[in-house]
Amino acid sequence: MTDILSFLIDPLRDVLYFIHDNLGVTWAVSIIILTIIVRLLLIPLTVKQYTSMRAMQKLQPKIKELQKKYKDDRQKLNEEVMKFYRENKVNPFGSCLPLLLQMPVFMALYFMLQGESFEPDNAFLWISNITQPDKILVFIYMGSQLLSSKLLSTSVDKTQQMMLYMMPLIFGVMFLIYPFPAGVLLYWVTTNIWTIGQQMLVMKIIKAREDGEAVPATAAAPARPAAKKSGGKHGSKPKSGKKR
Repeated sequence: MTDILSFLIDPLRDVLYFIHDNLGVTWAVSIIILTIIVRLLLIPLTVKQYTSMRAMQKLQPKIKELQKKYKDDRQKLNEEVMKFYRENKVNPFGSCLPLLLQMPVFMALYFMLQGESFEPDNAFLWISNITQPDKILVFIYMGSQLLSSKLLSTSVDKTQQMMLYMMPLIFGVMFLIYPFPAGVLLYWVTTNIWTIGQQMLVMKIIKAREDGEAVPATAAAPARPAAKKSGGKHGSKPKSGKKR
C-alpha cells in the first residue's frame, strides 16, 4: 500500500518537513497547516459539492412525490428517480466527492506517520508526538465530525443523512480499537473544523446568489400617455396662413 500511495506520501512528507523547518513550528502545528493547504486546494470541488446539495434540497418535494407514487415498486422508483436526476442535471453523489478525494490523503498521511520517525518536540496543547495514539483527539474528532454531519444533513435525503450520522461513530470506534497516530487525528479534526466554517460561509454565499437570481428584472418604466388631440375651445388653435 505504501508503494501504491508513494505519489502522495512523498509530497506530503516534503511539504510537512518544509513547514516544520522553515516556519519553526511544532510537528502538530505543521500538520494543521498542511491540512489547511489541502483544504484550500479542494475549494473549487467544495463549491460544486454545496451547489449539488442545494439543488438536491430544492428537488426533494418532487422526489417525495415519486417515492409516494412508486412506493410499491422499488425498481421503478429507482429508475424514475435517476431519470429525474438526469433531466435536472443533478449528481446525487456530488456531495461525497470532496470526502472521497480526501481519503487517499488521509491514508497517505497514516502510512507516512507509521513509517517515518518524527522526534517529539515542543507540545502543541498536550500533543508532543504526532506518531503516538491520542484518545482525547478521538473524542474531539467524533464531536467535530458529528457537528459537520449535522450541517450537511440539512440538504441531503434521509439515506445520506443516516450515513452522515453513522460516520462519526464508525470511525470513532475504529480509531479506538485500532489506535491511529495523533497526527492523522489532528488532520481530521482540523478538516472538520475547517468544513464547519466553510459550510456556513459557502451556503451563505450560494443563498445570497440564489436570492439575487430570484429578484425579477426591473420592469421598464411605463410609457407616457400620448397627448390628447383636441380642438375647439381647449385645443390648440391651428396655425393660419397670412392674410392677403
